[in-house]
Amino acid sequence: MIGQFPDGIDLHVRNLKWFLDATDYHIYIITSPEAVEKINIKDDRLTFITKPTPEDEFATNPQTGFVNFWKWFPAIVKHYKISPKWFLFMEQDLWFFEKFDCVPDPKTVKTFYPDKSDYHNIMLNDQVLQPHIWEGAHLISAEIVNRAIDFNIKFAYYANTFLDRNREHYEKLFGGKISISMWTRPETMSEFSLYCALEERVGWDEIEKAVHFRGPEILHRKYPQIYNDCNQELLDDVQNRMPDINVYLAVAIFYIAGNWKDCKHIKWENAGWTVKRDLRKIVGTSDQWMAKEQYDRLLQVLNYLDKEAKIPG
Repeated sequence: MIGQFPDGIDLHVRNLKWFLDATDYHIYIITSPEAVEKINIKDDRLTFITKPTPEDEFATNPQTGFVNFWKWFPAIVKHYKISPKWFLFMEQDLWFFEKFDCVPDPKTVKTFYPDKSDYHNIMLNDQVLQPHIWEGAHLISAEIVNRAIDFNIKFAYYANTFLDRNREHYEKLFGGKISISMWTRPETMSEFSLYCALEERVGWDEIEKAVHFRGPEILHRKYPQIYNDCNQELLDDVQNRMPDINVYLAVAIFYIAGNWKDCKHIKWENAGWTVKRDLRKIVGTSDQWMAKEQYDRLLQVLNYLDKEAKIPG
């Protein structure tokens, strides 16, 4: 689902095509008609979906501009006759630095970005029953996805899950207390994650082939004035307002995409060493999929960071 940062779609598609090159794949991007007008990408293996069904329209949140695409996911699969063997669920801000290797056993979920936190893991008593499934480069058998749809699983935010409705049944079945770690509110794919743990009892395969460049989309949505350049004062103000987002990483991605024409005036010493670490992970292979000007801008950002941001040790 692409709702914001339309210039990042070119990078996203280039990276996906490189990652999946040895496979039989098709890329589906769900976005608004307005965003498609700004995108100049045509490929036989790429489809833009701007309506959930031929009869319906996506509704945009007037405050945030967010489109609840996942609410429509089952209908999209049905109406557009999407029938792969596997689904790769991922967001625009995950970038691969190594190519695809192989599929796992059909009953096993494979993630290319292992989440090192305990956030929203499915727990049995005090032990992890299954890590959290999200749009974080997870490869899942289409048979599991289709069974979840038939089971009437909600892929969008859903407060009252089938676990809440059938807690006694599942806790008797598993012989203990089932919970979701760090749970404060429902979010995308929470119920699907529960379904995979409690009904499918999936295996789990982790291999790190991607980095998570979190921030460009939410920053573009909330502070669009940053998208095409800003001064240091505004950047500092936004960082104070959004401490969970590294605004310097978002600026680096905007510059690589071509939104910013220059970024040497930024105080890169404030970026933190993690920005340099994550960009270093992709630089070794990004010349194979980035356009030359994108790759040159990546090297320029790393040059600024080399002078300012030191990686510990």
